[in-house]
Amino acid sequence: MRSSGLISVFIIFAGAFLPDAFAAQSRQFLDDEDRMKAVILSNQDPKAVERAFRELIGGYLERGSCDQAQEWLNRARDRKMISDGVPFLLQIGQCLEVKDPNRARQVYQKIIVDYPDEKDEIGDRYAESARRRLIWLSSDRSWMVRSSLHLARILTRAIQGQNFASLEKFASKVNFFLGACQSEYLNSDMEEMTAFLSENYGRRIRVSRSIKKFPYREGWYVLETRGWSIPYHYIYFLVQPIKGGWEWIGAIYCDEPIPEKPKS
Repeated sequence: MRSSGLISVFIIFAGAFLPDAFAAQSRQFLDDEDRMKAVILSNQDPKAVERAFRELIGGYLERGSCDQAQEWLNRARDRKMISDGVPFLLQIGQCLEVKDPNRARQVYQKIIVDYPDEKDEIGDRYAESARRRLIWLSSDRSWMVRSSLHLARILTRAIQGQNFASLEKFASKVNFFLGACQSEYLNSDMEEMTAFLSENYGRRIRVSRSIKKFPYREGWYVLETRGWSIPYHYIYFLVQPIKGGWEWIGAIYCDEPIPEKPKS
């Protein structure tokens, strides 16, 4: 099982969808944009120039300015200021998906062809992430089910019957995660998921009667199950609505119930 000492998932989600915080970040970026460009054009300390390139590209991506992010990434690579630009390429592809899906496909194909073995900090290949995004941009939704109720029944039957292999055809081929509470989620697959569920199966697992909203990310829902073996007494199966139905996108394992989101 892969793991890493990462920031609490609850802290991440508590701050990820606050409009005021996002507006403040946008204003700060506008204030800093000219300063970062001046640093880049000054040809001063290479570390300062690289940092300015990264901040500028990241700022454009946060604003959804895909073309500007691409332009400044190209400039940085022409000057050999950024050698590990694949993460930015992946983000540019995601930025382009709605505005220009054909260009997004071209970006993903470039990542697959030119950087087949490049990995992120936790060992996942960027080419695999690009492949998943290409699936999303295609018409394939073979794993989708018609309703959250139907998906909950499928998950419940598999859990109660300890028949996790039957879930393979319902696992999302685009987004599929497995992770602990107090951590970030890692890309996973059904082989890892099946092994994890089998290893932690308990004698008296109880499944919630309904799917409920996940309080720390908009658009995610969970089916709570409890009674798994210690230390992961609770496992939350993640699901989300997509156009035409619902998909299963992984699981979170916890030693206690997920707390409700604090009221602001």
